[in-house]
Amino acid sequence: MRRSFTMLEMIFVIVIIGILAGVALPKFLNISKKAHEANLISFVKTLNRTTGEDLWSKSIYEGKHGSIKHYSSILKYIDIPVELNESDINLSNCGSGRYAAVAYSDTQTSGGIYVIECKDGTPTTAPYFRLVRLDDNKTLAGRE
Repeated sequence: MRRSFTMLEMIFVIVIIGILAGVALPKFLNISKKAHEANLISFVKTLNRTTGEDLWSKSIYEGKHGSIKHYSSILKYIDIPVELNESDINLSNCGSGRYAAVAYSDTQTSGGIYVIECKDGTPTTAPYFRLVRLDDNKTLAGRE
Protein backbone atom coordinates (compact mmCIF):
# COMPACT_ATOMS: atom_id res chain seq x y z
CA MET A 1 0.00 0.00 0.00
CA ARG A 2 1.59 3.27 -1.18
CA ARG A 3 1.36 6.35 1.00
CA SER A 4 1.51 9.40 -1.24
CA PHE A 5 -0.70 12.31 -2.24
CA THR A 6 -2.84 12.08 -5.32
CA MET A 7 -2.74 14.79 -7.94
CA LEU A 8 -6.22 15.94 -6.90
CA GLU A 9 -5.15 16.40 -3.27
CA MET A 10 -2.11 18.42 -4.38
CA ILE A 11 -4.31 20.69 -6.52
CA PHE A 12 -6.66 21.30 -3.57
CA VAL A 13 -3.74 22.24 -1.31
CA ILE A 14 -2.35 24.66 -3.93
CA VAL A 15 -5.78 26.25 -4.43
CA ILE A 16 -6.27 26.72 -0.67
CA ILE A 17 -2.80 28.26 -0.30
CA GLY A 18 -3.57 30.58 -3.22
CA ILE A 19 -6.84 31.71 -1.64
CA LEU A 20 -5.14 32.38 1.70
CA ALA A 21 -2.38 34.35 -0.02
CA GLY A 22 -4.93 36.34 -2.01
CA VAL A 23 -6.72 37.36 1.19
CA ALA A 24 -3.60 38.09 3.27
CA LEU A 25 -1.43 39.88 0.70
CA PRO A 26 -3.50 43.10 0.38
CA LYS A 27 -3.53 43.46 4.16
CA PHE A 28 0.25 43.13 4.35
CA LEU A 29 0.79 45.61 1.51
CA ASN A 30 -1.32 48.24 3.30
CA ILE A 31 0.60 47.92 6.57
CA SER A 32 3.57 49.90 5.26
CA LYS A 33 1.37 52.84 4.25
CA LYS A 34 -0.36 52.82 7.64
CA ALA A 35 3.00 52.81 9.42
CA HIS A 36 4.21 55.84 7.45
CA GLU A 37 0.91 57.60 8.11
CA ALA A 38 1.21 56.90 11.84
CA ASN A 39 4.74 58.31 11.81
CA LEU A 40 3.49 61.55 10.21
CA ILE A 41 0.63 61.80 12.71
CA SER A 42 3.08 61.39 15.57
CA PHE A 43 5.33 64.09 14.08
CA VAL A 44 2.46 66.59 13.80
CA LYS A 45 1.31 65.87 17.35
CA THR A 46 4.87 66.48 18.58
CA LEU A 47 4.94 69.75 16.66
CA ASN A 48 1.75 70.82 18.44
CA ARG A 49 2.76 69.65 21.92
CA THR A 50 6.36 70.79 22.09
CA THR A 51 8.05 72.37 19.10
CA GLY A 52 5.29 74.81 18.19
CA GLU A 53 4.92 75.87 21.81
CA ASP A 54 8.69 76.38 22.16
CA LEU A 55 8.94 78.44 18.98
CA TRP A 56 5.90 80.47 20.03
CA SER A 57 7.32 81.35 23.44
CA LYS A 58 10.69 82.17 21.86
CA SER A 59 8.92 84.44 19.38
CA ILE A 60 7.07 86.27 22.14
CA TYR A 61 10.31 86.67 24.10
CA GLU A 62 12.04 88.11 21.00
CA GLY A 63 9.20 90.60 20.44
CA LYS A 64 7.81 88.95 17.30
CA HIS A 65 4.26 88.73 18.72
CA GLY A 66 4.04 84.92 18.68
CA SER A 67 4.65 84.50 14.95
CA ILE A 68 6.88 81.60 13.98
CA LYS A 69 7.16 82.60 10.31
CA HIS A 70 10.67 84.00 10.73
CA TYR A 71 12.18 80.69 11.90
CA SER A 72 13.75 79.19 8.81
CA SER A 73 14.63 75.77 10.21
CA ILE A 74 13.14 73.54 12.86
CA LEU A 75 15.92 70.93 12.61
CA LYS A 76 17.51 71.96 15.88
CA TYR A 77 14.18 71.52 17.68
CA ILE A 78 12.92 68.19 16.31
CA ASP A 79 13.97 65.22 14.16
CA ILE A 80 12.32 65.18 10.75
CA PRO A 81 10.73 61.84 9.76
CA VAL A 82 11.83 60.02 6.61
CA GLU A 83 8.46 60.73 4.97
CA LEU A 84 9.35 64.43 4.72
CA ASN A 85 12.17 66.20 2.97
CA GLU A 86 13.61 68.45 5.68
CA SER A 87 14.60 71.15 3.19
CA ASP A 88 10.96 71.44 2.06
CA ILE A 89 9.61 72.45 5.49
CA ASN A 90 8.94 76.17 5.22
CA LEU A 91 7.49 77.83 8.33
CA SER A 92 7.35 81.19 6.56
CA ASN A 93 4.25 79.81 4.79
CA CYS A 94 2.32 79.53 8.09
CA GLY A 95 -1.06 81.13 7.56
CA SER A 96 -2.22 84.13 9.56
CA GLY A 97 -5.62 83.13 10.93
CA ARG A 98 -5.93 80.23 8.47
CA TYR A 99 -4.09 77.04 7.67
CA ALA A 100 -1.45 77.02 4.96
CA ALA A 101 0.84 74.23 3.71
CA VAL A 102 4.34 74.18 5.19
CA ALA A 103 5.46 70.69 4.07
CA TYR A 104 4.49 67.88 1.71
CA SER A 105 5.31 64.20 2.13
CA ASP A 106 7.58 62.28 -0.19
CA THR A 107 5.07 60.12 -2.09
CA GLN A 108 7.67 57.42 -2.84
CA THR A 109 8.34 56.89 0.87
CA SER A 110 4.94 57.53 2.44
CA GLY A 111 2.82 55.77 -0.17
CA GLY A 112 0.42 58.70 -0.36
CA ILE A 113 0.21 62.46 -0.56
CA TYR A 114 0.15 64.17 2.83
CA VAL A 115 0.47 67.84 3.66
CA ILE A 116 1.37 69.47 6.96
CA GLU A 117 -0.45 72.74 7.39
CA CYS A 118 0.21 75.47 9.93
CA LYS A 119 -1.77 78.31 11.47
CA ASP A 120 0.66 80.96 12.73
CA GLY A 121 0.81 82.03 16.35
CA THR A 122 -0.48 85.31 17.77
CA PRO A 123 0.36 87.03 21.06
CA THR A 124 -2.43 85.03 22.73
CA THR A 125 -2.55 81.79 20.70
CA ALA A 126 0.19 79.29 19.95
CA PRO A 127 0.74 78.13 16.36
CA TYR A 128 -1.07 74.97 15.41
CA PHE A 129 -0.21 72.23 12.91
CA ARG A 130 -2.39 69.63 11.25
CA LEU A 131 -1.85 66.70 8.88
CA VAL A 132 -4.13 66.30 5.88
CA ARG A 133 -4.24 63.26 3.57
CA LEU A 134 -4.85 64.73 0.13
CA ASP A 135 -6.21 61.50 -1.39
CA ASP A 136 -9.52 62.06 0.40
CA ASN A 137 -8.88 65.51 1.95
CA LYS A 138 -9.16 64.06 5.46
CA THR A 139 -7.56 65.73 8.50
CA LEU A 140 -5.64 62.99 10.33
CA ALA A 141 -4.09 65.01 13.14
CA GLY A 142 -4.97 68.47 14.41
CA ARG A 143 -8.09 70.60 14.37
CA GLU A 144 -10.20 71.65 11.43
